[in-house]
Amino acid sequence: MTVTKVAIVDDHEVVRKGLRAVALQRDDVELVAAAPTVLDLLIALGRNPRDPAVADLGKAKRECDVVLLDLSLQDRSRPGENVELLQQAGIKVLIFSIGENPALIREALKQGALGLVRKSEPLEHALHEARNIADGKAVVTKELAAAIDSDPEFSKANLSPREQETLRLYASGFAQVQVARRMGIKQSAVKTNIDRIREKYARVGRPAPTKIDLRIRAIEDGLVDTMEDVKSAERYL
Repeated sequence: MTVTKVAIVDDHEVVRKGLRAVALQRDDVELVAAAPTVLDLLIALGRNPRDPAVADLGKAKRECDVVLLDLSLQDRSRPGENVELLQQAGIKVLIFSIGENPALIREALKQGALGLVRKSEPLEHALHEARNIADGKAVVTKELAAAIDSDPEFSKANLSPREQETLRLYASGFAQVQVARRMGIKQSAVKTNIDRIREKYARVGRPAPTKIDLRIRAIEDGLVDTMEDVKSAERYL
């Protein structure tokens, strides 16, 4: 069984202690750190706050898969900046909030946060969703949907040109190895592109966990013409 390494950034000590107590009751989750700010968390994980990707001088770098991140911290740090720092450390971010401020939610999502859980939910639920995030699954709530719906531009996945080409070919029915040959890149690079594409769609509330879902997203975004290649569609389905 894979153990998901989780951390939390919340400036309420009772919340941090509560999550630790709940995590101790599970075999599939380990709470590796808890801190009131992102900078404090990076230090607790042995990371250099100026360069979170590397270990701090004289410290052992501790691994972490997902951070539960509160959006309104007493140090007045911006959600987007906090998410960016955690991403530089190679850590996925799950928003942990009461969900009352759509603007803050959008700011965190635009920088790469992958979902939201409400503080009003049981802490057990937060850990369950953290495992989903670690496994690459989408975590979509009505607060997340509301934040996205209030900004029409936000639903765009903002795929890079190479990601668009990868999706166009993959969604048209080609296998990853065929996509790699057509694009002149390694198959591992195609897989990385597809994983990144799925994360981007999940981030804007349009999850695409399967190949069929990716085809639907490609059609929605005009990357695949359903009438252009019926045979490919039939092979794909």
